Order: sequence, then C-alpha cells, then structure tokens
Amino acid sequence: MRNLLVVSQSHLPGDIVSLLERKHWAVIHAQDLKIARHLDMQHHFLVGCVVLHNTKNTQLTERLQAPVLSLPHIKWIAALDEELVEMLDIKRFITESLYDFQVFPIEGARLATVLGHAYGMAKIERELQHSDQLPPTSHAPDFPGRFGVIGKSTVMLTLYRMLQRAAESDASVLITGPTGTGKELAARAIHSHSARAEGPFVAINCAAITPTLLQSELFGHEKGAFTSASTRKTGYIQTAVGGTLFLDEIGDLPLESQAALLRFLEDKIVTPVGSTRGKEVDVRIIASTNVDLEQAIQDKRFRADLYYRLAFLTIQTPGLSSREEDIELLAKYFLAEVMVTAGTRRLRFSEAALAVMRGYAWPGNVRELRSVVFQAALSCEGLAIRPENLKIHLDSPALKIEFPMETREASGTHHRNSNGSAILGSLKNAREQSEKRNLEFALERHASNVTRAAQDLGVSRMTLYRLMAKHGLARSGAN
Repeated sequence: MRNLLVVSQSHLPGDIVSLLERKHWAVIHAQDLKIARHLDMQHHFLVGCVVLHNTKNTQLTERLQAPVLSLPHIKWIAALDEELVEMLDIKRFITESLYDFQVFPIEGARLATVLGHAYGMAKIERELQHSDQLPPTSHAPDFPGRFGVIGKSTVMLTLYRMLQRAAESDASVLITGPTGTGKELAARAIHSHSARAEGPFVAINCAAITPTLLQSELFGHEKGAFTSASTRKTGYIQTAVGGTLFLDEIGDLPLESQAALLRFLEDKIVTPVGSTRGKEVDVRIIASTNVDLEQAIQDKRFRADLYYRLAFLTIQTPGLSSREEDIELLAKYFLAEVMVTAGTRRLRFSEAALAVMRGYAWPGNVRELRSVVFQAALSCEGLAIRPENLKIHLDSPALKIEFPMETREASGTHHRNSNGSAILGSLKNAREQSEKRNLEFALERHASNVTRAAQDLGVSRMTLYRLMAKHGLARSGAN
C-alpha cells in the first residue's frame, strides 16, 4: 500500500476513498498542519492532497500554503472550489508549488492517476537524493558540457576545441577573458586532460602577493636570504614539478618579477633567492589575465618578450553575455549544486525568474550567476525561486525581459509583441510588483492591522506606512 496524506477540515467523500483504496492507497487524514507534521514523521509521505472548500474563509491562501511549504519533500495535489482558482495568489501558488490540482467535484479516477504519477516522480527523486549518482560536479545528461565545464552554446563548443588542443600539447598557454568567466577552471581542464594529469596542479594569484615577496614565492629562497628568511623555502615552481603551474592574473606581475619569470621560461632553471646554484625543472606554465596585455605592452607595463613566451597558445573564455543560451542551463546546474552541498529542499525556478536571468547583463559573468543562484536558493521560502529572490543589481544595464502570463497579469502594466508575449520593462518593475503583493497579503492576513502586518514582514510600523503610501495602499484605522 502507498500512503496518501490528506490535509482537510473534512474527510474525502467515501466513494473517493474506496476507489483510492482499490488502487492500493492508504488514505491518512489530518485536520491541521500540526497533525500533518506528526503523521509525516511516522509515515514519511511521498504525496499529499490539500482539500479546500470554503470560499469565504479569509485564510484560504494560508491554509493552502502551510502544509505545502512546511512539508516540501511531499508532492502535493490540491482539490479546490472553482472560485478559488480564480484568485491571483492561489493561481500563482498552484503553478509554482503544486504538482497538480483539481476543482470540485473530484474525479476519483483522474485523482488516482495524478497521485500515481506524483508518487513515481517523488520515489525516483528520493532515491537519487540518497544515492551518490549525482554529486555536485557530475555530468548528468541535463547538464551538457566537456572537461568539467558546463555549456552547449556555439562559443563554448569553440572553447572545448581549444581546450582539447591545449591538452594535447605541452606548450605554454595564455588564457584571457573577463573576470568570472572560469579561467582557472579552463586551466584545470587542460591539466587534467593532459599527459601531466598525474602531476600536481599549483595555482598562484600574482595579484595577491606583494612584489617584494613574489620572487621568493615563485622560486623559493635560502635560509638567511633576507631578514625574515629563518628557514629554507621551496618555491611554487619547484612544487609543481611534473605538473602544471597556473599563474593567475599574470597581467599584475611586477616588471622585475616578469624578467625573472622570462629567464625561467627560456632555460627552465630555478634559482632560489639567496642562492647561486640553479636547478633544472620540468613544469608547464599556464597563465591567465583579464588585462589587455597588448595595451599593457604599449603602456610599458608588460614585457613583450614575456608575452610571446606565454602565448604560444591563446584561449579566450567567453563572457556570459555572449552565451545567452547557457544562462538557464548554468542556473539549473548551480541550483542542483546548492541543493546537494547545502542540503536545501527541492527547488526550481519560476518562469519569471528564468526570464529575469536570461535578460540580465551579468557583468560578473558565471561567477556572479553562481553567487546569485546560491543566495536565491538559501533565501527562498517557497518551492520556486522568483524574481524577488534574485539579488541582481538594478543599476546594471537593464533589460527588456519577457515574462510569462502569471507575472504579466500581476503587473497591470504590459505590452504585447507580435507573438502575443508579455513584456515587462525591467527587473525593478517586477520587484516593485512583488513588494506590493507582499504588503497586500500581509495586510489581508491580519485584517489590516498595521502592527501585526509589520511584525509579520519584519519591518517597523513607520516603514510599513511608508511602503503603503509608496504603493497607494489605503491606510486603515486599525493599528
């Protein structure tokens, strides 16, 4: 028998219960959330059904949301009066948080079919959650890519070919590209697919080390070579023998250190600071920069001869703005990652949130996208990440964003293009509408009692009054 949790103030009709029992369902009833939680601890439900009848009850939305949000591991189906489905907040919640719904009168055969589908999906998801088949960095079929890099756009296919070429060679490589595009990830991909894969991969951030210590860090030093050199130190280059040394932010390397690095690239001999004896080493160099090195050469900030030594093969990692078709793919990949690493409940993106991300300029590239997704997943209170959960800078070049019908209806101000799609002006507009909806819901939930609504929202009464005035909401006499 499969257990079904039914949350309702009244029992399901007897004929429906009998039909479900014939379909091998054990129907377990809970009148409120407290009982539902207690029963779930006993039975570990995979599916549940919320039944709502009374259209005059002002707490209908809360009665629908409470069990779904409190027990998010359950696949929920709702049975509702037809009038309820016309309520905007319930309509939105249905699309973002429920597996399916029915309107009264309940069709027993259809309900049994939907429950069966939901149970099958929930069972598979639970099995995956308790297995090691999908670790955060796995290449599941839903996340296409190569070399541990996610993406299927044209520019990424070009990048994969370049990485393959670099992996088959032992020449020095220079990786260029904007900040946050995965230059170190590309360097690690080259190393791990090269003949040096069994050797070490040593990364050093040239911008993070003071110029006076950089040569010591790269080449090492002898005891007593300078005042603080109390012991002998092996430099990064020697640590990387047999493998790859990755020099990140090579464009910030001081000129004095550039000369020393050039000598090493020419003869592959390391001479520690304070020593007169050099040692030949076998190390491959991969460097990266977000600086225009050709311009830096003209400005006398970078040596042309070092540039030519480093750039036997040059690879450019593309910015996210040039791979728009990968944005949704990457966002879902990072969401899967945070659900595993942070142990969050199962989440998904609403269509409105995906539209916002597709339209945003992403000046911080993939690194910014990952950060935004992680923050949104950890701050989201529902089962679907919505635009207001995305901490995106509104002063960035903004966006014409195509939103789904649900968001267009909520906004009240929209246009239609030739395909009949809804177009919202900007992310700021979406957030304004979300803020107004939250205010309206809180005031309705507390019968316009400003004090209680403010406590619910976590703001002061004065702030709530200011927000009400901002959105043109009537100020009630209740306080």
